Amino acid sequence: MKALVLESANRFRYEERPMPVCGQEDVLVKVDAVCICGSDVHAIAGRSPLFTYPRVIGHEVAATVQEVGRHVSGFVSGDRVCLMPCISCGHCHACRKGHTNCCSSLRLYGVQTDGGLQEYFTAPASNWLKVSNPNQPAQIAMIEPLTIGAHAVAKLDLEPEDRVLVIGAGPIGVSCALNAKSYGARVTLADTSSERRIFVTDCFGFTVMDPLSEDYAEKIETYSKGELFDAVIDTTANKRSMDTAWRYAAQAGKILFVGISGGMLEIDEAKFHMKEPSLYVTRNSTRRDYERILELCAAGKMRPADLITHSATFAAAAEQIVRWVQPGSGVFKGVVLF
Repeated sequence: MKALVLESANRFRYEERPMPVCGQEDVLVKVDAVCICGSDVHAIAGRSPLFTYPRVIGHEVAATVQEVGRHVSGFVSGDRVCLMPCISCGHCHACRKGHTNCCSSLRLYGVQTDGGLQEYFTAPASNWLKVSNPNQPAQIAMIEPLTIGAHAVAKLDLEPEDRVLVIGAGPIGVSCALNAKSYGARVTLADTSSERRIFVTDCFGFTVMDPLSEDYAEKIETYSKGELFDAVIDTTANKRSMDTAWRYAAQAGKILFVGISGGMLEIDEAKFHMKEPSLYVTRNSTRRDYERILELCAAGKMRPADLITHSATFAAAAEQIVRWVQPGSGVFKGVVLF
């Protein structure tokens, strides 16, 4: 079988590998589709501190079951599945409390161990989730990034008509916005990219502001009815944005950091304190988040394929992915189809 290996920054090569062996606790799958994530982009560009080369990237995976291990139940050949990429130990304090997304020794497929950009792939049964709806490979591969927004937004205990500002209108920002909307919240986004503002407005109907525009403060007042926002979600991983995101939260509001900044954040503590806000961070997702997204998809309230703008065959992926991650490529979300 063939695997696509990221050898070094911006350099892929195809490699012939033996078929994976299906262990007694494992499920062997034929990969159908892999979406390219923001963390993949950083790895391809050589900017990921957690990443080691060479590596088969890809943790947003749709697949079809080929074989199940002797001790596995609940899966049969032909089942459509998506990968839950967090590899948790199962016995640390976080895992015992059910927080497998932040296991003390957490690893991810496609980051610390080989991921989905290969024709066949094996992982423990606990890392696979059977999917009946949606049933298209590209849609199934998009479930994982939607669970990131589901896990993040669940922390906010949103109520209908709550005003939410999402800073950053990339795929994870839109994931957060769609999940917030599913609770009945009124969502506004902000992004410096005119391409993203146009795409997100046209495709999803959200208002997307330009935080660099002269009338940004005025628009904040307008969209928040002069009371700022019940919740502010920052997905940018940008220090300047994260330092100031709390200023847009209402009194007793909530701030949620989704993106991870590599440095120290600076907050005007006295002014921050006087608002009595709540500050949250979020990391990865859990099985319950996948189940929620599948429920929303089944109800027609979430359409994963809407986020995908570009596709490539596996045979062309080595060339196409490098193009997708270049500035100005116009790619919102790309998917590799096998």
